[in-house]
Amino acid sequence: MNGKRLIIKLLSLVVLMFVSVGAYAQTDLDAGKKLFKLKCATCHNKNMKTKLTGPPLAGWSKNWTRPDIYEWVRNSRKLIDAGHPSAVKIWNEYKPTAMDPFPDLTDADIDNIMAYVDEVGDKGCYPCSTEGPGITSTGGGSGSSSNKWLYWLLFGILAVLAVVMTRIVANLNHMALEAQGNAPAHRQTLKDILTSRGVVSFVIFALVVLGGYTTANNAINFGRQQAYAPAQPIEFSHKLHAGVHKIDCQYCHDGARRSKHAVIPAVSTCMNCHRAVQEGPTGNKEEIAKIYEAAGFDVEKNAYTGEEKPIEWTKIHNLPDHVYFNHSQHVTVGKVECQTCHGKVEEMDVVEQYAPLSMGWCVNCHRETEVQFDNEYYDSWENYHQDIKDNKMDKVTVSDVGGLECQKCHY
Repeated sequence: MNGKRLIIKLLSLVVLMFVSVGAYAQTDLDAGKKLFKLKCATCHNKNMKTKLTGPPLAGWSKNWTRPDIYEWVRNSRKLIDAGHPSAVKIWNEYKPTAMDPFPDLTDADIDNIMAYVDEVGDKGCYPCSTEGPGITSTGGGSGSSSNKWLYWLLFGILAVLAVVMTRIVANLNHMALEAQGNAPAHRQTLKDILTSRGVVSFVIFALVVLGGYTTANNAINFGRQQAYAPAQPIEFSHKLHAGVHKIDCQYCHDGARRSKHAVIPAVSTCMNCHRAVQEGPTGNKEEIAKIYEAAGFDVEKNAYTGEEKPIEWTKIHNLPDHVYFNHSQHVTVGKVECQTCHGKVEEMDVVEQYAPLSMGWCVNCHRETEVQFDNEYYDSWENYHQDIKDNKMDKVTVSDVGGLECQKCHY
C-alpha cells in the first residue's frame, strides 16, 4: 500500500472541501434581505403573504425551475412571450403592470433573495428574536438560520479523518515492513509524517491555490459598494425634496444634462429656497442652520456675511479611474431617467448606491436599452432609420450603435 499517495488524496479532499465552501457557499440571507429592499420591496409586500403591486412571494417559486426563475427576474417579458404557463398566468392577473427587468442580478443574488423570501414566508421575520415568535430582532448579522457552521464542521471532520487515516497508513506500512524483515529501527511518528517533504510541499501548494482564489475573489468585488449609504454632514432628505415637493433632479444636479458630471449642487442653489424656508416640516432648523453657516448667511440680518465654509459631502457613487462615463450622453442624448441608475431617489430619506455599477451591469443595459431615435442626435444613422421604415428591424439597441466597444468606456 502506498501510504503517501493515500495521504495526498485525503489532504486533497480537505482542500477541495475548503474551496467548495468558498465557491459554492450557501445562500446569504443578509444579502438577500438587502437586495429585496433595493429591488423588490417597491412592488412586493414585505410580509411575503399578501398582494401589493405584485403578487405575494411566499411559496411563489415552488412551480418554477431555477433557470426559469433566473430568466423571469432578469427579463419577465421574454418568458411571457415564450408562452411559459406560470409567467403568462401572472401577466394575465397583473397586466398591464409588468415586472421591471433586473439584468444585473447574478444567479447567486437571486438565490439569496429567494432564500430570504422563504425565510420570512415561513417564520414571518428575519432575523427573529429568541424572545418569542413573530418579534423581529433589532440585531444584525447572519442569524442562526445560516448554515455556514455546518461547512466548517464538515471541514473539521475531514481534517481529523485525514490525520487519523495518515496514522493508520503509517502503522500498516510499518507492520508490512516488519513482516518482510525490513522494518526501520525508528517507527515513523505523526510529526515525521506531517513534516515530510511531500506533505509540506502539498501544504505550500494548497496555500498558494487558496490564497490565489481568495485574492481573485476579493479583487472582483474591489470597490463595489452597492447599498452604500454614508451619513452626510447635513441630513438632506431626497424623499422630502424630490418626492414631496417634486423638485426636479436636474434643478440641483444641473450638470447631468450638459456635462460629464452631475455635480454636487452649490450652496447658492440651496439658498434659492432656504433663504425663505427656514424650517422644514419636521422642524429641522439645525440642519438648515448648517446651510446658512456654509453660505455665510445671517438670518437675523437677512444678509450674507461673506464668511463661507465648504460642505464636506461624502461621495457615494465612485467609478474606477479607468472608466469613462458621461452623464449628458445618457441624460440628454439617451434620455435615460435618473432612476434607472440611481433607483427611486424620490423615496429615499438617505441616498444609497442603488446599482452595482459593474461592467456587466453597464454592458447588459447597453444590450437591452432601445435607442431613442426620435431626437436629432441620431439623425446621422440613416441606415438604421431606413431599416426600421422597411421593417427590417423593429428596434435599435445601444449595442447596435457601438455601445459594446471597449473604447467607449476605456480609452
